[in-house]
Amino acid sequence: MITRSMMFRAAILVVGLLVICVAGRTTWSELRRPRLYEDEIQLLRRLAVSDDPSLGEVLDRSVVNIPAGYFLMGSNTERADEHPQRSVYLGTFEIDRYEVTNVQYRRFLQATGRKAPPYWLGGNYPPGQADYPVVGVSWEDANAYCTWAGKRLPTEAEWEKACRGTDGRVYPWGNAWDPSKANVDVSAHILSPAYQIGSDEALNVAWQLLLATPTSAGEVGLRPVGSYPDGISPYGVMDMVGNASEWVFDWYNWSDYSKMPTHNPRGLGPPWNHSLRGSPWHDPFGNAAWEQDMSRCSARNSSHGNLDSRLGFRCARSVLERTP
Repeated sequence: MITRSMMFRAAILVVGLLVICVAGRTTWSELRRPRLYEDEIQLLRRLAVSDDPSLGEVLDRSVVNIPAGYFLMGSNTERADEHPQRSVYLGTFEIDRYEVTNVQYRRFLQATGRKAPPYWLGGNYPPGQADYPVVGVSWEDANAYCTWAGKRLPTEAEWEKACRGTDGRVYPWGNAWDPSKANVDVSAHILSPAYQIGSDEALNVAWQLLLATPTSAGEVGLRPVGSYPDGISPYGVMDMVGNASEWVFDWYNWSDYSKMPTHNPRGLGPPWNHSLRGSPWHDPFGNAAWEQDMSRCSARNSSHGNLDSRLGFRCARSVLERTP
């Protein structure tokens, strides 16, 4: 039997939660969001453990619709290549909720005969890592996969909107840095005093780390997609910080946004390095401060090399808008 006292306590709880939402500029849906995908993530884990072939199909279907409209892209206070912050319009598009995983990428390799990433042994991903993001792939491989899947790589603008929403937030979850909400290595960039950042030895160690399946929170390594639901973006996209740093469609222009269009922009040149978005699971080239900086939704990066233990991707697709 529900008493008047119980109803009063429930009302107080609801009011309290609404106050928290208003004070922290958090919507009611954002407060509930991590729970919304709990069942899906549990399903992914069950399928991965049982090596169920339907895992790839479930992941294929998990896409997020980003509605057409304006968002704040870039920053006026951070690095020069993010200047100026401006309002950018994007048409409706879909983007994968999760980074492309090993099990999905294996199907692509089997269908196309392309070469497996360097850390795969015998043409297969490390044991127990079906639902881990695939890394160590070139931009060309990532682009070929998305094309094969009937999609494409997201543009820089699409990736950033999916990461930060329309309120100009710094990180997917808000404006305060919280490394517990992402798989970022903030403590073990130099695994030994003998390793210098960016050295060949440090790079080789990073490749070796991919072969291990971490069993504790303190271990450096990749994690299954969706392992950090509290770090979810306003639109419901997972792992936009940490795990794999992601290839996007654009060429990195070595400049700023001053000459870029404000409607559906794409960086088409100069053809030098392709752009990257999002911070990686481990960065033998930087330190903890660098990782935090690159975890911002507006942060830009590029890669000189094709095969890199940090790099993965997710796919996107344009959605035709109906005219009245």
